[in-house]
Amino acid sequence: MQKRNFRHLPVIREAGQRLAGVLSAQDVIDSLSLAIGPYTSSAEIVSSLEIPLYRIMSLHPIVVEKGDGLSEVVKKLVTHNIGALPVVDEMGTIQGIITLRDLVGLLGTGSEPLGVKVSELATWQLSTIDASSSMADAVHLMSQNRIRRLPILSGVSSPISGMLTNKDILRLLAKIATTKKDDLPSIPGFRTKITDIMTREVISVDSEDDIRVAASRMMIFGIGGLAVLDGNGRMIGLITERDLVKKLTEFRSMNFLLQSMKFELELIERAA
Repeated sequence: MQKRNFRHLPVIREAGQRLAGVLSAQDVIDSLSLAIGPYTSSAEIVSSLEIPLYRIMSLHPIVVEKGDGLSEVVKKLVTHNIGALPVVDEMGTIQGIITLRDLVGLLGTGSEPLGVKVSELATWQLSTIDASSSMADAVHLMSQNRIRRLPILSGVSSPISGMLTNKDILRLLAKIATTKKDDLPSIPGFRTKITDIMTREVISVDSEDDIRVAASRMMIFGIGGLAVLDGNGRMIGLITERDLVKKLTEFRSMNFLLQSMKFELELIERAA
């Protein structure tokens, strides 16, 4: 996940390529949340990772088939509030996966404004954490609130100093998991300060920008969310891939979303 910048991995059965489930970054965060505290050692974290995937993955995932239309894909993603759909054949054999990021990529490819402001779809009630908190506190909060990015506050006036994302957590986990056993005692693991692993250069968008701008930046930087700034450059909210797909269908309509991606889909079909 960390190496390929994936948030979802189809899990197959040992015999053949038949789909058994889907493992998400959120599943990993939730499992980690149960295992760590402020003083959990790196060796204990490695031990907690030694569990079979079926214990934390999503069983019986919602799927689509190769012949399904984009409207069916959007309908399932929105209705079930999920971030990815494995693509299978009639035998249940995995053929690929389609994600919210794929749909946002189509939205971000176009150049014409969609006439919807970022402020109309953004999330304003933010979960935040102080930079002095422990990494364990951050992981617990991300798991409890089912969020993938956590603004970090520092100073008396609480300016945003960075963003902790599930990508940052996976990167730290990957480092711990690939460290030689004898070297683990020297790795601070989740006793590391939040400020040491958080993303400092937070990619943002203005609240008055068209959502096409937001989709384009997510596509270019390969990220799933942007800080939303007011006219004074102060962070006031977040906009995510899920907002751009789910909220857009609720705010306008599914047909509006499909039409917004139609031209780009036609170009792809011609190229194929």
